[in-house]
Amino acid sequence: MKPRVPLALLLGLLACVGHTSEAHGQGALYSLIDLDALGAPSDKPAALNRAGIVAGTRSLSSPGLTPLSRAFVFTNSIFELGFTNVNASASDLNEHGDVVGWARLPQAGGLFAERAVLWQRGRQLDLGTLGGTNSRAFGINERVDITGAAQTKSGAFHAFLFRQAKMTDLGTLGGINSYGHAINSAFDIAGVSDTAQQVRHAFLYTGGKLRDLGTLGGILSQANALNEQADVVGFAQNPAGQSRAFLYTKGKMIDLGTLGGPGSFANAVNNRMHVVGAAQLATGENRAFLWRDGKMWDLNQSLPPDSGWFLLEATDINESGLILCVARTRHGQLRAVLLSPPGIARPGAR
Repeated sequence: MKPRVPLALLLGLLACVGHTSEAHGQGALYSLIDLDALGAPSDKPAALNRAGIVAGTRSLSSPGLTPLSRAFVFTNSIFELGFTNVNASASDLNEHGDVVGWARLPQAGGLFAERAVLWQRGRQLDLGTLGGTNSRAFGINERVDITGAAQTKSGAFHAFLFRQAKMTDLGTLGGINSYGHAINSAFDIAGVSDTAQQVRHAFLYTGGKLRDLGTLGGILSQANALNEQADVVGFAQNPAGQSRAFLYTKGKMIDLGTLGGPGSFANAVNNRMHVVGAAQLATGENRAFLWRDGKMWDLNQSLPPDSGWFLLEATDINESGLILCVARTRHGQLRAVLLSPPGIARPGAR
């Protein structure tokens, strides 16, 4: 479900974010749960399940050594996945705590390749490819059906469905590459594909076919997540070429707007049709947002005044309304945090 965003907006997330003391529209202040430090701007807390377990990626560095990206899960503390001294990244997890992502694994002839992996009950399973060398997994459902992208014999990346120990090529929208980003329990899949015109469009795979979801009047779009009703979220360009967060529901793509600036993108949607992501202010600063009941809220307004936290991007939301975010402290440290609405238990609080 997760961190696949326009480069300009991603870079913009590192800009300083202001903070206001006004609570969001319902006047409710969230509790903030500090999970752990993120070592680099590219690190992400990627996914959150109903139990409040988090999966993501952070960087570790040692003097004189190349930094490693490490996949992790968080319950009451950080637990690293995969093998020591091997680059790995986690993208998604299901309600059972099964995690998918990718790892740099040894191949025949002493070479290494980036391979889609499943971490399950202490084991790491290489999911293989579609005949090429590399692959990545991005989404998993409760049945342990998995989606992602894998290289074919031609070297192109195609979206795949991994089900019953078999990887199936989902094809494209007429172009070269495609990527599956999220999957629900009906194995509907949301992602992005090159079209025959070699532009990238969001797709929904349902009923055994890829459906082009179009754009908001511009050229490009990308789907990042979906819920059990196959409502899809991501970003799409409008006629002015601005990237806007969208919700695709009942056959229609809806522009979710911004927080006063030109751009936004959506990372996740739950079954209550609450959407989270990041949006720009009129000043160009970026804020984590929650969209619900037809309105986009700046999540920074849901923290106590002068909290010292700046919420840069919301990456996931679960059915209880817990929200996973990238945040920065007043001292400039990047942190993974959970936002807990009033009346919701605080998993992993410390």
